[in-house]
Amino acid sequence: MKTEVLLNVANICHLSKVNGPGLRSVIWVQGCRRNCPGCINPHTHPHKAVKLLDPVELGKQLCQIGQTNGITFSGGEPFEQAKACGILAETVKSRGKTVMVFTGFPFDQIITCPNADVRHFLNYIDLVVAGPYIRELACESRLWQASSNQTVHFLTPNLSRHLPWQDKEVFEINTSGDQLMFTGFPDRQDMEWMKKMLGSTDSIERAQSHERK
Repeated sequence: MKTEVLLNVANICHLSKVNGPGLRSVIWVQGCRRNCPGCINPHTHPHKAVKLLDPVELGKQLCQIGQTNGITFSGGEPFEQAKACGILAETVKSRGKTVMVFTGFPFDQIITCPNADVRHFLNYIDLVVAGPYIRELACESRLWQASSNQTVHFLTPNLSRHLPWQDKEVFEINTSGDQLMFTGFPDRQDMEWMKKMLGSTDSIERAQSHERK
């Protein structure tokens, strides 16, 4: 039986080490009205159909990937698709996986939101990094933050024992056919290198993570 609501997905990356604790599947959702200046993912802002996926079926597929500890939502803005994201989160949590979310909304705005879909989504989140990307406050942290105003909140004990990485990978590059995909928390030198790479590569798939919202 198909789910009535579909999730609009910009891209998916499997077995990422830099988008939360352990090995995680990362789902970049399509669509964000916040449009933070300096966002590294402007291609995920337009509200246009990219990949419309059944969140239940997607959740089942993601849970079948060996060694995956859980999923991470990025974007785009996950809470703009709270209903579909909540269904996906519930599906993977019911199979013993964990859920992490990057959002551009401030944390107090999320937890006080009366919307039923937002409340449902929150019930299945273990860890959230909240707050808009502010270019003037950009930082090179190891706390899953891109700007110092962003806050990290463990909503359940499931990931609270995992401290943010120290001296571990914070930037990943993957290839698939003639496409190059990078994600994580690149510092200034990383970005300069990527600019040179982008200038000399014909086919680039930009699937960076949330931190430049």
